[in-house]
Amino acid sequence: MSEKSKLFDLTGKVAVITGGGGLLGAEHAIALLDQGAKVILADKNTEACDRAVKVLNENGYPDVFAATCDVTSKESWEHLLGKTLKELGSVDILINNAGFTNQSKSKNFDASFENFPLEDWNNIMNVNLTGTFLGCQVFGKHLLELGKGSIINIASLYGVVSPNHNIYPGTGISQPVAYSVSKHGVVSLTKYLATLWAKKGVRVNSLTPGGIFNGHQGLFLERFQQLNPIGRMSDKTELRGGIVYLASDASSHVVGHNLIIDGGWTAW
Repeated sequence: MSEKSKLFDLTGKVAVITGGGGLLGAEHAIALLDQGAKVILADKNTEACDRAVKVLNENGYPDVFAATCDVTSKESWEHLLGKTLKELGSVDILINNAGFTNQSKSKNFDASFENFPLEDWNNIMNVNLTGTFLGCQVFGKHLLELGKGSIINIASLYGVVSPNHNIYPGTGISQPVAYSVSKHGVVSLTKYLATLWAKKGVRVNSLTPGGIFNGHQGLFLERFQQLNPIGRMSDKTELRGGIVYLASDASSHVVGHNLIIDGGWTAW
């Protein structure tokens, strides 16, 4: 293998990905598996996670396994770390991918700001931000003991800029305040930890997806396409390169970076 190809080689590496039963968990897994890593997909929804792993296994990916994790529970995170070390012997990469989105809404996800319940605010913040904090804390402590590792926090377009409120009326889709604020927090948490741990060998970065196409149609899709420089939403496979880059030695000098993959949305 040439030095160039070794840049992205993850042979022998072990990765843990939360939100394993959601839209992007399996995509992140494929990205790492294709480069030789072993992967544990974890999710509170064990059935969805098991299905995702089964599909990957059936499509030629034997080195991916399912686990249960409630990201709002430190005890659950500690159990996940213990399970990973027991079954795979090590951990090198953590991808904090779990979150409330339009695919996995809180009870009143669509409520207006003026009527947004505190309960939903807390639930979204607990999963999107506190869950990321706990994952970084539990796995980060272990990686610090090893003196190496990569943590990738999945942020959002709306952790960089405000939602464009004009594209949502009449579409049945919404972006609540707690989602945007929590994802801004993920970016900030990433920078805090990146500068704290860089000299100790643990790199912390975030990845910001733009709008991911998931069967969208009608008015929302039309508006989104008109507003994005590339003229379309992202295919879920288009994050794979970014994931591999941040997980591998190709990004060995990349610390505290928020890699934006959004078709140019935040460029204007």
